[in-house]
This record gives sequence, C-alpha cells and structure tokens, in this order.
Amino acid sequence: MKIDRGQYKRIKAAAVITATLIAAVMTIIPMLAGPGTCIAYADPTSTYNEGGSEGPAAASGERYNSATTTNPFLMPGNTWVTPVATYGQDVIVVLPVVNMFKYNITDVIITPRLGAKTDDFPFEISNTGYTQKIGTLVGEDAQPDYSSRIYNCAWMFRTRENVKTGYYKLDFDITYTDPTCAVDTTVISVYVKTVGLPENGTTDGVDPDKKISTPRLIVKGFTTSPEEIYSGNQFTLNVVIENTSKDTTVKNLQMDLTATVEGSTTQASYAAFLPTSGSNSFYIDSISPGGQEELTMDFEAKSGLEQKPYVMTIDMKYEDAEANPYEGKATFSIPVKQVSKFDISTPEVEPSMIAIGEQSNLMFSIYNTGKTTLYNVQVNVNDPSVQPALAYVGNLAPGATGSVDVMLTGQAVSESPEGILPLQISYEDESGAVFSQARNINLSVEEAMAEDFGPMPEEEPEQTGIPVWLKILIGAGIGVVLLIVLIVIIRSIRKKKKKQAEDELASELLDESEEEIPEAVEGKDLSGKDDPAADPDEDDESGD
Repeated sequence: MKIDRGQYKRIKAAAVITATLIAAVMTIIPMLAGPGTCIAYADPTSTYNEGGSEGPAAASGERYNSATTTNPFLMPGNTWVTPVATYGQDVIVVLPVVNMFKYNITDVIITPRLGAKTDDFPFEISNTGYTQKIGTLVGEDAQPDYSSRIYNCAWMFRTRENVKTGYYKLDFDITYTDPTCAVDTTVISVYVKTVGLPENGTTDGVDPDKKISTPRLIVKGFTTSPEEIYSGNQFTLNVVIENTSKDTTVKNLQMDLTATVEGSTTQASYAAFLPTSGSNSFYIDSISPGGQEELTMDFEAKSGLEQKPYVMTIDMKYEDAEANPYEGKATFSIPVKQVSKFDISTPEVEPSMIAIGEQSNLMFSIYNTGKTTLYNVQVNVNDPSVQPALAYVGNLAPGATGSVDVMLTGQAVSESPEGILPLQISYEDESGAVFSQARNINLSVEEAMAEDFGPMPEEEPEQTGIPVWLKILIGAGIGVVLLIVLIVIIRSIRKKKKKQAEDELASELLDESEEEIPEAVEGKDLSGKDDPAADPDEDDESGD
C-alpha cells in the first residue's frame, strides 16, 4: 500500500505523540508492577532495564543495560539483553528490532560500526563485512501484536585479548525505505559488558560517550629578527609551541611550516616565504604537560610581495603516552613591508622672483615609483618668506601620478640669498605611519619698489567767457570762409594762367602768319578780328 508524502508526515507526527505517551506509560509500569517486569522500548530517551532494578533506568549503572535509538519508529525490542564478552572468547550479540509504524518498511539494512582500536571496538575484525539485510519489517496494520513484529539480528564476535574490563558502546547504522519510497536512516546504540585481563585495566564505569581529553598544541607566540620584514630580505622566525594539556605528555612531534601560496610562475606556484635551509620541517621528541618548545628557522621573503600580512601555517602530528595519533594545525600572520619610493618632476615656478604681496604659481608632478600605495600625499610650504600653503594630492597607487598646483604669496624678504624655498612632501603607509621628505624650489621674495609715474601735470586754470561749444561753431565758420576764399583764389590763378597761355599761343600764331600773309590786309586784326579803328561803327559801339 502506497501513501502520499503529506499523509505520511501527518501519520508520522501522530506516531511521535503516541510513542511519547507509550514511553511515559512504560516508565510508570515498572514502579507499579515491581521487579522482573519486561518493558517494550518506545522512546529514544527511555531505556530498557535488565533485571529488577527500581527507578529510572538512567540512574547509576543501569544505563549500560539499556538501548537507545534516534528514530521513534524503528527501535530495539524489549527482548534486548546486554551480552557479556570475555577476552579471547566468542560472543553472540543479538539485536532485536521492531517497526513501531502503522505501515511496513522495506529494504532494511543493519551495519555495526567497527573500529580498529580496542578503545573504539572491543571485538576483532575477522570478516570482510558484517552487514545484514532484512527484506521487510511489518507495521502495526499488518501485525497488531507487538512481540510478533520483533526481528532478531545476530552477530558472532571474538573479543580482543587486550580488552579492558567494563562497558563498551556498540552503534548499529540502519537504513530503510518508508511507505513514500523515501530512504531514511536511524542509529540504535547498545552496550556490551567486557571482562579483560587485570593488566589491561578497566573502563572504571566511565561514560564511553564522554570524550577523553585531547592534548592540544598551540602557538604561544612568535618573534622575527629583524622585527620589520621587507620584501626580498631574509629573516629568522622563532615560534613557541605549548602543550596545553595538564595531564598528557605528547611525543614524536612533527612540525611542518608553510607560508601562503602567493603567486606562480610558468612552472610552479611559490610560497610567500621560502626556507633558506631547504627544509621547513621540525622534529621534537616530547613536550611535557604545560611545557613549551621553541622552533627557529630562517626564511626569505619573496621579492615583489605586496605590503600586507602573510599567513604562516604549522601542521602538527603527534602522539600521546599510549601512542594514540593526533593532528593539529595552527596559523599566525607575519607582516611584510615594501620600501615606499616616489619622485617628482622639475618644479615650475612662475615667476621665480616676486615682491612682497605678489603671487607665484608652483606646479610639478609626484610619481609613486615603489610597489606600495602612498596614502594622504600632501605638499606643505612653510617658510617665513611666503604665506603657509598646502596642496593635497590624495592616495597614489604603485605607478600612479599626482599633480601639485598651488599659489604662493610673498610676505617677507627671502632669507636665502640664492632664493631657495624648501617644501615638505609627506605621506602615510599601510599602518598609518607618517613619512616626509624635503625638496627645494627656486623662489626669491624681495621688497616692493615704488613706481615712477613722472612729473605731475599742472592744473589748467579755469576758463571763463565764451562757452566751448560756441567757440567750436565760430571756429568751424571761420574755417568754411577760409576754404571759400582759398577756392576763389585758386580759380582766379587758374584763369590767369589760362589767359596767359592763350596769349602766348596767339602770339606764336601771329608770328607765323606774318611770314606767310601779305601786309596789304587792312582793317583786320592778326587774330582774324576786325580792326576797330578801321570800322567806325564798332568804335561808336565801344564808345557807347
């Protein structure tokens, strides 16, 4: 019969409540029924009592006669009996298993947990496997009778010769398939009573579940020489190892020191710190309880490492007095520093000579030439000849460039005859430590000189009388008149010159005509005009 997952969860929850109630009833029944009553185991916190002890089963040594489970549906049956195993002899361990669920569970597999050490498992391991497979464990619906649902699984073990007298815990891992076809697991734990040789000692009734104190090794402290480690330099490492156990001596110690793998080449990776001796392993014979041992080794910090802490790991392998092996690991950090470097360009100071009260512009660049970041880079100018000035550049990563541009105002005559002005360039490293360097620029401050503006002009007397505008108009009128007169004169001169030229031309023509024309022509002017003397009429007209 198959059911869905939701229905299965609801039924499972109801079963948990039922199992809890059964456990409560089973705890009361022994008190009412008296000694010798067998009780079915139903709850992981409940126990099954062997014999007729009264009171809760967890009291005193009764817990070693009980069985526990991590699942309220798959439990040890009430027929469980704590077996007694004697050293060197065989013993049969029978584990009764019962399905407390309503439905059947299938593919049940039970495997005991084995151990190579006697303290972990009291039996010899002689077979290749101890797993037992059960086809089906029927549930309450298929078989209401509780005792009829119990399935007994049996194993034959041989007890070890060096077993201690006392009680050993046995764990059985169980897997199964529930009605929803999901695979589930549970663990049933029981105890077996052992009888060993006197020289093997006893468990003294100590709770096997209680962990035995493990000796611990820690790094108490470390120092380096020199104290500050720079990339590419060698240093000596001193590490103090302490055994924190107050009872156990640790022996046969092997220490392996390795540094963080920081980078790689084309062939292989490399660690931040390389041992100069060629080996990074140590051997210590033993360390007493609370004792200390010091390890010393020479290392070289790989060149090119960034400025930061690097982790050093110590892998530790050691044993206790009974040769039980232990392993441990400890880490600590070693800070590595880089030499911080910077350079500047040639400062430009314009002008390089100023008077008191005047300003000059200072400009240059700062280059981070190192492999570490420069923090809070700034330039301070603090000299009596100029007013205090500050130029903040900020953080400069490796290879980065910062610019400085600041105005300097003269306030006193330069003390240096060469005109040298000091600058302070400061920065911080990774840890906040402040570093500064001084650089010089050429800037001379001189006294301010009075300016020569020449003789002061005399004040013109205040003029009275005719207004200026009227004077301008009168002057303009006079100018026009003079221009007209000049034009008339020029035209008159031109007429005279023209008249003179005409007369000269006429004279020349007359001379030529006298040679060619007879003088008998009378009454005519040489110019071809009538002679006024010969013409009385014209004479009369002119007289008029």
